[in-house]
Amino acid sequence: MESLERRNRILASIGEIPAPPRRELARRQAWLVISGVLGALTLFWVEGGLRATGRPPSLVAWTSLGTSCFVGVGMWFLFTRTRSGHRRGWSVLGLATIAPIVAFVLWRYGLGHLYDLASPWPTRPGYRCFAMSVATGGILLFALLLAWRRLDPMSPAATGAAFGAGAGLGSALLIDLWCPVSYLPHLLVGHVLPIALLAAAGAAIGRRMLRVFRRGPSA
Repeated sequence: MESLERRNRILASIGEIPAPPRRELARRQAWLVISGVLGALTLFWVEGGLRATGRPPSLVAWTSLGTSCFVGVGMWFLFTRTRSGHRRGWSVLGLATIAPIVAFVLWRYGLGHLYDLASPWPTRPGYRCFAMSVATGGILLFALLLAWRRLDPMSPAATGAAFGAGAGLGSALLIDLWCPVSYLPHLLVGHVLPIALLAAAGAAIGRRMLRVFRRGPSA
């Protein structure tokens, strides 16, 4: 009962806030998201872009294909809403994040093992991939948060977490093309940990940045 009353109060306060025209809002969101994607891709190419580094072309093709499928499914659940227009629950968001991560690690490590390329790389513990993942994913996350700034009155933290996890999954696809290492500890440090950090950052920042601020009582 209390949550329903709170929801009604929030929706009532939203009605008092002037909204920009829908076309203008959609155009602004599209430009921000496109800018974020281009920024992440620019950083990716500046740092070397696609690098085989001893990997057979077939391995690169198979790993990128599998990663694209896992990332695509995860992003669909993270970025879409239910038929009622509400953000999906925390359990669904968590599953949409964890399942692609697990599938990606098993896929990448399994193929690397099949090609005898899953052995340790002493010079590549995963810190460079970690930094690249956080940087590229951070650009995407920042663009998404700006695009939906003050537009989510009901679930800003969940939306921010979904944006962070989605940005992390997107960066994982880029780093998969950039990194030749399939050693399991490297994958966990350089490819998986950034997704968790970006999701946590998205939830924390989104809680403040995406919520609709209620107006105080008029004088």
